[in-house]
Amino acid sequence: MGPSSTSSFPATDRSRKDGAVLLLDDDESFRNALAESLRDDGFAVIEYPTARDVPPLTALGEIRVVVTDYDMPGTDGLAFADKVRATYPGVPIIMVTGCCTVNLEDLAAARGVCLLRKPLEYEILHNLLHRLPS
Repeated sequence: MGPSSTSSFPATDRSRKDGAVLLLDDDESFRNALAESLRDDGFAVIEYPTARDVPPLTALGEIRVVVTDYDMPGTDGLAFADKVRATYPGVPIIMVTGCCTVNLEDLAAARGVCLLRKPLEYEILHNLLHRLPS
């Protein structure tokens, strides 16, 4: 299945080393593989299994982008996106999911969240991250 994206990022020459990728996914093998792939591509990654495990966002330093799963124990990616937006209104958020929740694309778009479907094609995510705005 191809990705579904409710938002796109314009191309930029900004270095990908500015700030970290905050990665949340309760699937440990997926999270580890994605984190390794991002690090191999030069990104700093801060990873947690769920939103409950994330310390206060201001304690994390500069966050360049958030990549979050939708379906996690205790909360979902949209609720976490709302929390991120309250602290860092301009930080891009990419939500990945294997869920077939009705209207999820509309809900994500209303929050300015880019939605990608699992199985995730890493190349698509990497391309999005390289196109982040300054």
